[in-house]
Amino acid sequence: MKKILFNLYAAVLAFVAIFCAILMTEPGQSLNVPRDWVLGYYRYAGIFIAIQSVLLMGLWFLSEKWGMWNRKLMALSTIGVCFTFWASMNAMPTAFPTEQFTAQYMPVDKADKYIPEDDQRVYVVELNNEVRIFPRYHVQVPHVAGWESNDTNYAVTFCGLSNLAMVIETDYGMGEADLQVLGQAHNNLIFKDVNNGTAIQQITMQSEFTDHATKVHPNTMMDWQEAKVRYPDAEVYIYAMDRFIDGILLDLFEEPLKMQRSKGERFIFPTLDLADNRMEFKTEIFGYDNGKGQVAIHPEFARTNNGYQFNLKGEQLEIQTDGQVVRLVSVDTGEQVATHNGVHFGIWSQFFTDSEVLQ
Repeated sequence: MKKILFNLYAAVLAFVAIFCAILMTEPGQSLNVPRDWVLGYYRYAGIFIAIQSVLLMGLWFLSEKWGMWNRKLMALSTIGVCFTFWASMNAMPTAFPTEQFTAQYMPVDKADKYIPEDDQRVYVVELNNEVRIFPRYHVQVPHVAGWESNDTNYAVTFCGLSNLAMVIETDYGMGEADLQVLGQAHNNLIFKDVNNGTAIQQITMQSEFTDHATKVHPNTMMDWQEAKVRYPDAEVYIYAMDRFIDGILLDLFEEPLKMQRSKGERFIFPTLDLADNRMEFKTEIFGYDNGKGQVAIHPEFARTNNGYQFNLKGEQLEIQTDGQVVRLVSVDTGEQVATHNGVHFGIWSQFFTDSEVLQ
């Protein structure tokens, strides 16, 4: 009986430890684990790890008292449990090392050779009379690239699953953030701010455990060939890709991301309701959230309706386009507003269920 109880105890401990590691890494989304579980574990990780540590000590005690597993096997078990502790909190930021503080930029002419022919999409950021260009290919591994301008720290965040880049100020009222990759929920990235102990869903840029929200700035989506002509003096973000694991990650995610962006294919993780069928789920929309309401603009509508004006919950907006590059501007101020450029409609409607649609 003691042997049965001991093995059952060990199996439960192993299951819990492994499940927590799976929950906080990519495989967890394949199992459609709830978003609240991911956020809950991160928020109370210290408690979960402490409980498992006490249970591990109990396993050692029973093994010694009842003469069960030898110490070599117990040591291996301990290493395995400790590895799940590390994996649950550090596997994602290790695989995807954000470059909020270490991003490197180079002139357009030198950067040209680093932009692959099969992925020419870039995001252009114009702030404080400076222009920075962020190629999708180079932000997809680190997920965050930062810089400082006029004593303010900014960062571009990117989620490959949502196909979404967003520009933010990294101090959102709690002091300087340190953004690292926490995990995914509903095919969208969740960051952890290790400086302030909170988490941020990328598509909303709202702190999950406080009332703070990041200030989001506009970016303009276009092709590299267009961007380098329009902005020959810009600084271009280039990720070195000098780690051995970088090549593995790029190869590992190349085909899944192609499927993620292809119409007719399912989203990688089955965590979306997909109840809103007003557009094809994979449509790469221009989305806008002004805090009072949201709108999803079909790309063809945006590119063929230059000068089109509409009202979104009291804000008068105008589409400006040359047929390719699209900007959404405030009619009152004439300034570009921060749109969610290229995000998939099926993911957008998961987070903004009451969004209006222009198509």
